[in-house]
Amino acid sequence: MDLIIVEMASTATIAITLFGIAFCLTQTEHSCVSRSFAAFLAAVAVNNVPDAFNRMIETLPDAYIQPAESIIWLPSSLLLAPLFWMYVFTLTSPEQRRPAHLFRHILLPVLAVLSGVIILLSPQEVSGTLYSNGPLPSSPWLVALVLVVLLLQLAVYPQMAVYLFLIIRRLMRYRLMLRDVYASTEEHELRWIYVIGGLGVLFWVAQALVLFIAFDPKPTGATPAFISVAGFAGLALVATTTHWGLRQRPALVPDVEAEQTPTIPIDQPQEKSSEKYEKSALTAEATTRITRKLRAAMETDHLHRDPNLSLWILARHIGASPNYISQTLNEVIGENFFDFVNGYRIAEAMTLLSTTDETVLNITYDVGFNARSSFYNAFKRVTGQTPTSYRKTVSRPVGMDDSKG
Repeated sequence: MDLIIVEMASTATIAITLFGIAFCLTQTEHSCVSRSFAAFLAAVAVNNVPDAFNRMIETLPDAYIQPAESIIWLPSSLLLAPLFWMYVFTLTSPEQRRPAHLFRHILLPVLAVLSGVIILLSPQEVSGTLYSNGPLPSSPWLVALVLVVLLLQLAVYPQMAVYLFLIIRRLMRYRLMLRDVYASTEEHELRWIYVIGGLGVLFWVAQALVLFIAFDPKPTGATPAFISVAGFAGLALVATTTHWGLRQRPALVPDVEAEQTPTIPIDQPQEKSSEKYEKSALTAEATTRITRKLRAAMETDHLHRDPNLSLWILARHIGASPNYISQTLNEVIGENFFDFVNGYRIAEAMTLLSTTDETVLNITYDVGFNARSSFYNAFKRVTGQTPTSYRKTVSRPVGMDDSKG
């Protein structure tokens, strides 16, 4: 019964991933991101084939069962973490590009495939010796082959830890990149990947326990039930990942209108102090005009009150290139886009807190924040106080009540 449950969970996992792959391949917008996610889902589907078709595989000759499972399971297991890392990298890249040196990421899966093919094509007595519990074969190349397969199987778990570190580091850098183009970054921060990463760690721990129990010379009766639970946990993990992955769109890619934004007329290029803008043609005169337009957009037009304000919206509003705006903010004003806009939001919030009886929640949305927690964090970072504490330190109109609303 437990094996049937495992087969059902694996079959459902394959069905979900095939749907996700079909959906990704039909996407024409952001196709590079969609294909990266489709490649990851394909590895998940292949990884579940041995469990989904276990009874069919068992009908094969004994000499081919374990080599066939090795060719299917081991390479796909070694592909899961690199392919998910490639998807995250592509999703968080402004150019939707894949990471460099792709061969480094697929080296271990390629070795696993080659090892499995060699074993599968070897004589039956060779494969029988490799997968038996007896002593190691006397042939040096067979011993080397056994060690390679064993090391590849053990490499699955440290490999996952390495790529989890790379993903977390990438997401931390991505959060900083978001601050250059968004005034409110919460909905673009890919926090679901942190959740998926945590669940993935727990799932791999469960898989490691399954292997430990499988090799226990004194097996317990809890093994099948534990495997069933792990199968359903894997199904839930894949379903959640597919759901969020199909919804995700690259946040650092500008829309079509932003790419067509006219630029402010510029003169001949001059030398720049920043290496980042070394090849920029932006002059001091153009920078002054952009700075004046940026101040007017906030102080006169109050664009900071738009909770969805982005660098591209601001660029269309003032008629300047997004790259020139970023350069002006970084080199002249000394702030990124996020801090520049939120500085005006906090300044207006301080005025409203000290001169009106509006509740903190109403002020949060009036000045452009889309969440109370974001407002509190930003306000405390600038003033060193919470909005409520700040209001208590200034003149307080009669009848003011922070708890309203």
